[in-house]
Amino acid sequence: MNWNIETGKQISMAISIVVMILMVIKYRKTGKENLFFIIGYLLFSLIDISCYFYFKLTNLPTDIFYVIGFLMIVFFLYLLYYYQLLYVPMLKKIQTIILILFVLNIVVMFYTEDDLLHHFSFNMLYADILLLLFSIILFLYQTFNSDKVLEIKNYLPFWISVSLMIFFIGSIPILFFRTTVSETIYFFILFMLNLISNGILILGLIWNKQER
Repeated sequence: MNWNIETGKQISMAISIVVMILMVIKYRKTGKENLFFIIGYLLFSLIDISCYFYFKLTNLPTDIFYVIGFLMIVFFLYLLYYYQLLYVPMLKKIQTIILILFVLNIVVMFYTEDDLLHHFSFNMLYADILLLLFSIILFLYQTFNSDKVLEIKNYLPFWISVSLMIFFIGSIPILFFRTTVSETIYFFILFMLNLISNGILILGLIWNKQER
């Protein structure tokens, strides 16, 4: 397969920068309800871009930045984002349990994983993804049983949820079989998932209308 991995990474970073700029421009229209997601997305994008150049310059491992910044802080912000969006009492209680499970998972990983901070834990990533996907399901259940479904096109949290689901559901198989597929195919699939996910996010930011 003729695919340049470095070019793909650079295009992905460029797209992330476009999304970040759009988030800043559209901040007043996105509303405070999306603040946790925006902070999480900005943080992950900045970590990813910084680590890319840091590794290029120093050739030193960057696992610690992804473990702390992505697996712990970014996913916590995403889960907190859905906690804030949920207003149905039962669903909010379930989301509270999910947040507790997230913290417990970090504690367990520190005991079960050797030198957690210095190697990227895929087990921790799988657990984080499952918790996030369950949070999204709770939110979508709430949304499709409310009046917001009538203006779903202009509801940014819906497009954020679709974007996250496509990226993380799509990435689970390729992450699981990462050792059996070629590096080229692995990064190409991640690139396409990133492209589709960010494309949906851009549409959501453009179509979003702030509630009065």
